[in-house]
Amino acid sequence: MKQRFYIMAAAALTLAACSNDENMEMTDGPVAARITAGLSAPTTRAIGTNWNADQIGVWVKDAPTSDMETLYKNVLYTTTSTGATAEFTATTGEGIFFQDANETVTFAAYAPYQPSDDNETLPGNNGKVDVKTDNMNTATDQEKIDFLFAEGAEASRASSTVSFTDDHSFHHKMAQLNVVFQTSETDGFEPDDIFGCSFNLGGLIHEGTFNVTDGTTALTGEPLDSWDISGCKYTDAATTRTYSLILLPQDLTNKALNVKVGIDGQTYSNSDAINPNLQAGYTYTYTITVKKSGLVVSGCTITPWASGSTGSGDAEM
Repeated sequence: MKQRFYIMAAAALTLAACSNDENMEMTDGPVAARITAGLSAPTTRAIGTNWNADQIGVWVKDAPTSDMETLYKNVLYTTTSTGATAEFTATTGEGIFFQDANETVTFAAYAPYQPSDDNETLPGNNGKVDVKTDNMNTATDQEKIDFLFAEGAEASRASSTVSFTDDHSFHHKMAQLNVVFQTSETDGFEPDDIFGCSFNLGGLIHEGTFNVTDGTTALTGEPLDSWDISGCKYTDAATTRTYSLILLPQDLTNKALNVKVGIDGQTYSNSDAINPNLQAGYTYTYTITVKKSGLVVSGCTITPWASGSTGSGDAEM
């Protein structure tokens, strides 16, 4: 009989709420946690604005009376959904099961999933995974470092849906820097000259860690003097090229980035206008105009990545 209940519970990991009759039927056997997750609004993923066949790691943050905190430290759940809110499932028999009939359990989760030896083991160094951002050039690479975190969702054996939505939705824990490059027709350039340029940013720290247990990041490396972003993810408009870079949060208030643009054998630079405090969950947008006299940076727009700061300026020789 118990084996029958176990199979039923595992199969029910579609994470949709069960009817009262279904919950009553399984009260004498294992009851599986059902996971549903949403993205904080407005949110833009590294690829698109929705979940996209994503994998998340779910763990038990607080279980007052049972040993669920020990049993479930890094459980893989996957979705095939492509919406802003998605249902996640675990491999049959490998999900989270409630141990105590009267216990209310608190959950946390992160994305993308980081592998560990088993469900009882945290990934990385006790939950801290290494992050490197200067070699993540493509959209697919960027998605691997678009770390998200959610916590505070509660569930129990009687009400087994773990809902990472609303106040418990996933939030971005990295920062995003958008740099929009354009040329100035009044300074001797053609509008489409920007598409033949090379682009370089110096002064960013690219090495750090992400802690899956609390969603925090830490810097471990030193600033990189020169980073060629020409091959990084970008989008083109009629007369602009925009690079979208996912970075570790870091304060650049007192140490501006060194921006260099190479065009027609000449290098144009600006080393004093891009100095944001890159905070987790925000997008910072700068517009840089290439002029014969240099690079002009136009302010900074900050929006939640929800969006951060926005600015613009010029690049000069």
